[in-house]
Amino acid sequence: MMIILGEIGCRWLTHTVANPQQALRTWTHDDRLVPVPSTGARRVAQAPLCPSIDAMCAIRPTGAPGPVLASVREPLARWLVPAEEADDLADLRRLTVHPRGWALDSPHEGIGSRRLWLLPPDGSGQLTPAAPLGAAFGPARATAR
Repeated sequence: MMIILGEIGCRWLTHTVANPQQALRTWTHDDRLVPVPSTGARRVAQAPLCPSIDAMCAIRPTGAPGPVLASVREPLARWLVPAEEADDLADLRRLTVHPRGWALDSPHEGIGSRRLWLLPPDGSGQLTPAAPLGAAFGPARATAR
């Protein structure tokens, strides 16, 4: 198998998929989205796209942002956050925290037609911590706009 762009990150992303090899084949040969369950160590927090880009810029200097997936059609961003911290974000009005098992329709790192990774998974397992994400979407940020 040839080495594909973002293969290490994609392999990490598929560790919650029932058939990781099939998911990798789907990305490599079909360029389709793969439903990746948010189980184990990660959950998904969803927010409007434009405020998410602002939040990403605010969080990035801290070295804390994990993968962020953007959907242009909806327009939404989906943040991968630590499962044990996800409920800390539930009270923030502009964030929707999805339950365990919720499937994130994920593209390969190189796909950008419907969804694209603003910050792709790099295979390190790094997720966006709730504290900086909450601060970026919290009441102080909302009133600053």
